[in-house]
Amino acid sequence: MGRGGGGGSSHSSSHHSSSHSHSGGSRSSGSSYRSSSGSSYSHHSRSGSNYRSGNGSYTSSGSTNAGNGCGTLIVKIFCFFLFLPFIVALLAMFGMMKGIKVDSMFMIERSTIQREALPSSKCTKYDGWYRDDWGDWIDEAGEEQAVIEGLEYFYEKTGVQPYLWIMGEDGKQYKSEGSVEELADATYKEMFGKDEGHMIVIFREYPNASSNYIVTCTPGYDAETQVMDEQAREVLLSCIDYYYSDDDLNEGNFFKTSFVQAADRIMTKQLSKNQMYMIIGIVLILAVALIVTFDIRKKRKVAVAKQKAQQARAEADKVQVEFNQQKYKDQLETQYVAVTCPNCGAAGNKIRKTTVGYCQYCGTAMKVDQDGNVVITSGDGTAET
Repeated sequence: MGRGGGGGSSHSSSHHSSSHSHSGGSRSSGSSYRSSSGSSYSHHSRSGSNYRSGNGSYTSSGSTNAGNGCGTLIVKIFCFFLFLPFIVALLAMFGMMKGIKVDSMFMIERSTIQREALPSSKCTKYDGWYRDDWGDWIDEAGEEQAVIEGLEYFYEKTGVQPYLWIMGEDGKQYKSEGSVEELADATYKEMFGKDEGHMIVIFREYPNASSNYIVTCTPGYDAETQVMDEQAREVLLSCIDYYYSDDDLNEGNFFKTSFVQAADRIMTKQLSKNQMYMIIGIVLILAVALIVTFDIRKKRKVAVAKQKAQQARAEADKVQVEFNQQKYKDQLETQYVAVTCPNCGAAGNKIRKTTVGYCQYCGTAMKVDQDGNVVITSGDGTAET
């Protein structure tokens, strides 16, 4: 059987739903799960892989964890990857101090589709925004206003008006995602009829069942085809998963933050996780390349500096040798005196002191004393001074 939407289109009478179920505990801030005795439970873990069931709903199951010198080039690269997690941790800490959820970049589903808000003509505004069957799940001062603000923001941003149903004691009857999805579909028809621009979010937290909570997102036909597609629903559900474990948020602000962040992310096209991983991989490759390049340039500079130092030392040694040779020549020069040959009268003879020399003209032997005087002359035995 067919049903007419707000825009007059025909489609299946069943709406497509997306659900997440979780086990391990409920929220520890405030009074989240309330049994007849008023007891509460704490914390949870969330599921990861998706599959599509026969009734057209999308479900998640499984589990993930939230918090899941250097002399040589190899050692330097090893040190880089060794300290990389600490660098990431410091950035995460810095982000937390600045109020930025760094890990939400990867923990929350990313929106890779550019979407346009649903026209107002396809969604008639409903008077109510949420229903709390427990009666005190949203009980602290300001919590109700926070929830409504978050739902209104989602409506303004996407054009799809959400309605939040927090199930109470009756939630124990719905132990599977499929049963909650059937309830959401029936409730949508009952509340909104042929207006297909709305969305029902059922939140059922009951630890005595198979999981701590089930959350189901069921949009109308127009809302689904124009805004709340499978990826958009996964964004909303993963925001609820992510902020559910944030103990700094009370129940009201938990829902407000989830819907506000989901709206912003759904209406903003982002890089996919694979693209982000690719960018991170490229950055790591470039970082390694920079380390290698820096290491090569450093070694080259050291080699050039060493070569220049060797050349400088060689040049200095050469200058020193030349200096010593010249010094020696100068010292020798002071030891020579000009001697006039007593035999032929030639004056061009130079003889070192305390040595015997010969006239370069007539061959006369001459000995010069320390003072530069000739004390021995030629072979006639005559001594002249």
